[in-house]
Amino acid sequence: MNAEVKDYVSRCDICQSVGNRQQKESLIPHPVTQRPWEKVGVDLFTLHNREYLITVDYYSNFCEIDTCEADTRSTTNIRKLKMQFARHGIPDVVMTDNEPQFASSEFEKFAREWNFKHQTSSPGYPQSNGKVENAVKTTKRLLEKARLAQSDPYLALLDFRNTPSQEIGSSPAQRLFSRRTKATMPIKTNLLQPRVQSDIPSKLQEAKKRQRKYYDRQARDLPDLKAGDIVRCQPMTPTAKQWKKATVVAEVGKRSYEIRTEDGGSYRRNRRHLRKTNEEAPDMTAVEEENNPPCPAPTTPAAETTVPVEHAAAHGQPMTTRSGRVVQPPAHVHLKDYVRA
Repeated sequence: MNAEVKDYVSRCDICQSVGNRQQKESLIPHPVTQRPWEKVGVDLFTLHNREYLITVDYYSNFCEIDTCEADTRSTTNIRKLKMQFARHGIPDVVMTDNEPQFASSEFEKFAREWNFKHQTSSPGYPQSNGKVENAVKTTKRLLEKARLAQSDPYLALLDFRNTPSQEIGSSPAQRLFSRRTKATMPIKTNLLQPRVQSDIPSKLQEAKKRQRKYYDRQARDLPDLKAGDIVRCQPMTPTAKQWKKATVVAEVGKRSYEIRTEDGGSYRRNRRHLRKTNEEAPDMTAVEEENNPPCPAPTTPAAETTVPVEHAAAHGQPMTTRSGRVVQPPAHVHLKDYVRA
């Protein structure tokens, strides 16, 4: 009985259109980088009506912050990133979300010309780019404290970059530059000498293991989806409540799928936002006809063939065209009707 009820609910359109968020899945951490500035995360954020571009190194956790004023166009972001890459070198991978500034043709051209791989996170799932999301939170808190204390925000940023992390035992500046950077606090000269930080990748790996251990306590993996599966897609806006019916088109990445909804829209969603159902496939015929209206077959005008006047008169039949229209023959004047004087 329980199985039958569960099957009925999984096929019920109304039942499947509403529901709670699915439980989180186990953590899939990004691979540990082996050198500084090998992989960076990039994002935009707003604080007190000012726009900022932030770039964080996955290896050192070193952050670069640029003000964009009110101009966050793709060309502006590219110019800021070029300045950063000129200082630190070109990374192998640049991780961003799917904002228009990063999904533009200009940014694609930038990645191609500067020879780096551009990866994007699943829309509506910032956790897949968690490194830069955490950097945004930390930076906002740092800048807000500096504003409230009426202190220089750049000095606060300098101190943050020089602060050793508890898990790794070295600061972001030490991991990126292999040295401490001089700040306002007194420091011995020998501590400013360059010193290569060893075993950073292994320490990062151990930190990721501990993080995954605690995170996975409340996690449960969902079964993989395949092309053709019928799913319900979680609404992405706070005001929307109904889960939309959709069909899985393809898997575009780990736990990331391209889907097509009943209204013909194509979207990329994380597995956590998709709930598999036993409903019938959405009817896409009307959408396809709307998007691709049938072209009428070319028609050739029918030749209007008439019966010769004499022939028609001889048989006492009305003269018609092929389409059925009755043709009224003109009154002809024959020479035989006249007598030669």
